[in-house]
Amino acid sequence: MLRELCRQNTSLTEEEIRRLELLADQLPLIAELTAADVFIDCPCADRAIVVAHARPAGHPSAYTASVVGQFALPEDEPAVFQALKTGLAVCDLKAVTQEGRAVRQNAAPVRGEGGGVIGVLIRERDISADILQEKKYETLARSYEGHNQVAALAAKLDNPQQAAMREVHHRIKNNLQLVASILNMQSRKCADLSTKRILQENVGRVLSIATIHDILTHHSNDSMFVSSRILFDKLRMNMQSLAPPGKSVVISVDGDDVLLDVDVATPVSMVITELLTNALEHAFEGRSEGQVTVSLHAGSLYHTVTVADNGIGFDPFDQDGSSMGLSIVSATVRDKLKGKLRVSSDDSGTRMSFDFRA
Repeated sequence: MLRELCRQNTSLTEEEIRRLELLADQLPLIAELTAADVFIDCPCADRAIVVAHARPAGHPSAYTASVVGQFALPEDEPAVFQALKTGLAVCDLKAVTQEGRAVRQNAAPVRGEGGGVIGVLIRERDISADILQEKKYETLARSYEGHNQVAALAAKLDNPQQAAMREVHHRIKNNLQLVASILNMQSRKCADLSTKRILQENVGRVLSIATIHDILTHHSNDSMFVSSRILFDKLRMNMQSLAPPGKSVVISVDGDDVLLDVDVATPVSMVITELLTNALEHAFEGRSEGQVTVSLHAGSLYHTVTVADNGIGFDPFDQDGSSMGLSIVSATVRDKLKGKLRVSSDDSGTRMSFDFRA
């Protein structure tokens, strides 16, 4: 069937079709190994056609029937067409199946003897249940939000001024988290990888500011000061989810615990977020695991924060200034913290540190 579909709907050569047939023979093993539905799609004018499909043995399939011979559309399966267009693997993009189910796709280009893309190997995971669970969580969150408002009203009776300040921080945090959620939804729907990465980086930036107000709402006895240990640990939890898929990268927090003025804590958290984003994105290319540590050394006049990784390193003097993250870091340390950024990097890892007045 694969050969006939390719002959009727594509311009592939006999040798290219034979190459796809050899790959199709391996689909049942790949499906069993990944516990997911696996496909081969081939370009067909402005669409793609499914020429092979294997279901996972011993695991539920996202399909009630075979979809071999059916067409895939760009608006339904962006990962497939991104892989066809760029010739690069695409991971974890949402798609809609021919049967209307929500799935997440990984797509890798299949190349012919001359190096051109002749098809796409696709792995799909059904996320319909995940979406239903997310809706349940949203309902619970709204219920919890109502409970928090009642608790805040009761707190006002004991300490009206402090309760009012905490209510302000609470509302700011909620608004920032809403912005982060909108950016996150846009990134999930985005087919362009560079735009998707920019949106995800901005999610981290917004959440780092929201973290300050979350601490001021729930953890601070004085609404003007934040514990550095609590702040760094919350930043760690926010950023841990942005670790590259398929890599085991652990972020840890170490060092002294000091009280930070909120006007200092905000730029400090922004800088740490950018340095962690940079490490997660670049430090472990070609590696399956790594370690990033955020530490603070308290001094009598200045405190020093260090973000260190055991990655592949880079040449600090071979930068063209195009990195938005490092530009933000340099400007924030210089203008907001009146400090200095120091970089040390080799093939054993990278250390970036900055100081600010105690």
